[in-house]
Amino acid sequence: MGQVSGTKLLITLKSNGAGSLDDKPMTTRRVTLTMQNTTTVLSRHLPSRTLGALALFGALLLPPVAANASDAREPDEVYRQVCAHCHAPDKAVGPEITMAFPEAAWEARGNYIRNTVRHGRAAMPAFRVAKISDPELEALIEALVRGDMAATAASEE
Repeated sequence: MGQVSGTKLLITLKSNGAGSLDDKPMTTRRVTLTMQNTTTVLSRHLPSRTLGALALFGALLLPPVAANASDAREPDEVYRQVCAHCHAPDKAVGPEITMAFPEAAWEARGNYIRNTVRHGRAAMPAFRVAKISDPELEALIEALVRGDMAATAASEE
């Protein structure tokens, strides 16, 4: 059939006539083609040094995330920056979330808020950790169930 050697291609053709299937003897022709203007195709695989450099560059483009609790925003700041756009009393887009709850309901209400913030519900979108970090979310939940955010919400009007 075909062999490549350097810049030469050797092709062997065998046939027994013009498409006939009878018992004619097979004839063999050998054709050698010389390829003068060859193009070398680069490998699709990148060397590990290049991949490492690309990974480092990509990591530098990622937005910074709060590394620890000391970098976390205060609950009233998180409420103003994220929640008040829809949940402030004058907006009437989302339900009011700043009213206090009885202490017996704090755990259940906190779990509901945490699940809704992380996974979304109805018209409310989910918020990733990059938008509201876990320590910020926990502090916000505590302030909401205690009713500490009622004054912040009233000042937003």
